[in-house]
Amino acid sequence: MPSILTKLRPWLEPAVGAVFLTLWLIAEAGRGYGGSGLFVLITIAAAMAVSRVLPIVALAAVASVTLLQVVGVMNPAGSTMWPVNLGVLFVVLVVAHGAPKRVSFAALILGVPLAAAAGYLARLSDNWSGADRISGAVDGLLPTALVALGLYAGAWAAGYALRVSLRELRSLRLLRDTTAQLGSVEVELMMSHERDRIARDVHDVLAHSLAVVIAQADGARFASVAKPQLTDAAFHAISDAARAALIDVRTLIEGLREEPGDTPQPGLADIEPLLAQLAATGMTIDAQHFGDAKAMTPAQELTVYRVVQESLTNSLRHSGGTPGARLSFDWRGPGLALTVTSRGDSTGAQGTGDGHGIRGMKDRARLAGGWLTAGASEEPGGEFVVTLFVPTGTERAGQPTPREQLA
Repeated sequence: MPSILTKLRPWLEPAVGAVFLTLWLIAEAGRGYGGSGLFVLITIAAAMAVSRVLPIVALAAVASVTLLQVVGVMNPAGSTMWPVNLGVLFVVLVVAHGAPKRVSFAALILGVPLAAAAGYLARLSDNWSGADRISGAVDGLLPTALVALGLYAGAWAAGYALRVSLRELRSLRLLRDTTAQLGSVEVELMMSHERDRIARDVHDVLAHSLAVVIAQADGARFASVAKPQLTDAAFHAISDAARAALIDVRTLIEGLREEPGDTPQPGLADIEPLLAQLAATGMTIDAQHFGDAKAMTPAQELTVYRVVQESLTNSLRHSGGTPGARLSFDWRGPGLALTVTSRGDSTGAQGTGDGHGIRGMKDRARLAGGWLTAGASEEPGGEFVVTLFVPTGTERAGQPTPREQLA
């Protein structure tokens, strides 16, 4: 909503012109005006009033009235009236401030002849007569014109400085507004990243647990006729998987309400229960370990855990009835090289490499400082290979190795 000052701004110059005219009329009341003196006063006051909206007209008006006085068409102002010409300084200040640059610099150039004319007219207003009057005006022209030029140039410089200052203020305001908008965009981007992270976590938790539940339910359904005793164990496994998924989802939701880091995240030590849970579904898992463990951050351990979880879940979902996987943990290089090779059908969603889970694994690997590839093996057999590399620090003295953790 525009402020009161913004609404009143267009009336500033007309108000100044009206006050200028009124004060001079009051000051000269009772002395009597010649026709030319009153015309000069009204013309300069009018030029002041329209100097912002009609700068060229205002400059032409003050130049014309000055020229008419110089050539003798109009009588110069008397000794008490010549300061009326100082209104020209207001006109040039406003023009330098708000007019287009070409008009503004034209006003500066116009100051030279106007200053000379003002000096000449100021000397004529003295009490000289006849030839002495003219010669005295010419003799005193230079110093008076220099003073007039200095005042004119000072008014123009003040107006132009105000122009530059206001432009800088507008630029700073625009920069501040832009910065505020960028801050809002940054917050929205952070929220978008957070939503993506939450989506990945929910996907990792639910996709794995539901895959286990489906596998156990299908197994129990097919085995209920031939081996009824297996049904109870399958139902126990389904109950455990569903309960674990519920706990994980609740933990994730509670973590959104708390400060980051308040909720414990799974790591390498949690891979062993994960493999045991999947093995209970009938999935064959072979884990091999090479070298000793090195230091990993909690975020990197979480990345390894989620990649193992997602890879085995995909294998369980798209194995074509023969789930199985080989895991290789190799610590002998500058980081952990993890390979998960899944046996079974690779023509499903896993084989495309375009699923949300695989994209999530690649994002996690990148954020952990490493990389991940996923795709069908070139060797016959329909195997699907996920390869993860995560750089590590120095070896963790006294910490259990992956072999010890996953034994």
